[in-house]
Amino acid sequence: MLRRCGARGPGLTLEPLRVGASAGGRVGENRGMEIRRLLPGDEELLRDVRLRALGEAPFAFGSRLEREADVGLEFWRGRLHESTGQDGAIFAAIDQDGVAVGMAGGYFGEGAPARATVFGVWVDPGARGHGLGRELVGAVIDWARGTRARELSLCVTDAPQSLPAAALYRSLGFGANGHSEPLASESSLTALGMSLDLSTAQGEALR
Repeated sequence: MLRRCGARGPGLTLEPLRVGASAGGRVGENRGMEIRRLLPGDEELLRDVRLRALGEAPFAFGSRLEREADVGLEFWRGRLHESTGQDGAIFAAIDQDGVAVGMAGGYFGEGAPARATVFGVWVDPGARGHGLGRELVGAVIDWARGTRARELSLCVTDAPQSLPAAALYRSLGFGANGHSEPLASESSLTALGMSLDLSTAQGEALR
């Protein structure tokens, strides 16, 4: 039976530093960037970074910019309320001007209580090359370890532009899990599943 890669409505997917994830607030810094968990009240930050991600890398996400551009702040506020407990978390990289230049999230889907899914990973092109993506995904990994998750899954598309993301995920210990499905936003692309076993020593050695 095909296991879905983890589509969560507004999309998924795309960089080991030790960043101890906490219930909220800052978890790490990178060259003046603050890596922290987004909380209710951060909906404008979330909306801004998410829409820029969809516009810059449409090949990587299961949603489209035109689908999410017109939704109100209440939608984004709801996403953050869903992501304040152990069932989900959204992290952002915020620069010195208070602009979110990257994000990554994790959540538990239905029917898989021990498997969490990474979604929405993106770093602004102008902020790449400094390991922000690694820290963001690392924050999600640390969050997942602090929950009931024994496995962390994600999807990366087979678009040529996604090759660096796939290499990044492999470097963090994710491996192909044999699952695939057409990308919801572009059926000519395939979303390929990858998983990380959080119960193994390898998972602990990623940082």
